[in-house]
Amino acid sequence: MRKTHLRNIVSVLVACLIFGCESRLQIPEVSPDAYRQGLIATIYDQCYWPVYTLAPSQPLSDTLRIYIEGDGRAWLRSNRPSMDPTPTNRLVHHLMLNDTSPDIAYLGQPCQYKMNGHCNSRVWTFGRYSKKAVETMNSVVSSLKENGGYRQLELIGYSGGGSIALLLAANRNDVISVRTVAGNLAPRYLNRYHGVSDMPTALNPVSFSSHLSDIPQIHFVGSRDDIVPVEVSQHYARTLADQSCINILQVEADHLIGWIRQWPELLNTPPECTP
Repeated sequence: MRKTHLRNIVSVLVACLIFGCESRLQIPEVSPDAYRQGLIATIYDQCYWPVYTLAPSQPLSDTLRIYIEGDGRAWLRSNRPSMDPTPTNRLVHHLMLNDTSPDIAYLGQPCQYKMNGHCNSRVWTFGRYSKKAVETMNSVVSSLKENGGYRQLELIGYSGGGSIALLLAANRNDVISVRTVAGNLAPRYLNRYHGVSDMPTALNPVSFSSHLSDIPQIHFVGSRDDIVPVEVSQHYARTLADQSCINILQVEADHLIGWIRQWPELLNTPPECTP
């Protein structure tokens, strides 16, 4: 009985790490006014769940680079679901500060920053990456593209946002590249790697490998990341019959620390397909 109880405690703690917890280490907020591109905050709530975005006030090119948020504060350290999934660590916002691309945007996950009557803890815990969640975010991406008159998209996903980036790319024909930062590219594999339960409604990027193999991708993995280790990206890459467009690059970082300073240099490595 004691061994079983201990195993359950460990499973919950690991799940807390994978699914996103409130952290004592907080990266401060960034005002939308801080971005040189001039970004406007908008909440899209035409679909089932509200989605918070930042987007250029004045488009300057035909390509929009979209940063996709991670899973946020899904769980509390008391092993209870959070009542507010809004991320307390604004790593993605700080990465955007170091991006000089003329047109960048931010895409939160459903119910982060703003909730409605359809939002509940199931959405941001075991219901993440569901078909409905991906469809909701895909609709918002289409609105961002249409509102700015963009022709093509670049996607950058952090942590669980890496899964979302790949799932969006697999269902669109206008994504020219995908970058991920500490990305959870194979949720089912990662859950089994840590010995926790699967998320029953989650879509798995590896199931869409035939739609992803020809999209240029770079997956940046923290060499000290024990939450989403390099094995996850390697497992995802192995599912693609053609790996000529996949590049996995290890970075001296953990799941949170070490990315901001290196981000300008990492952006200089373009996603490319090798002949």
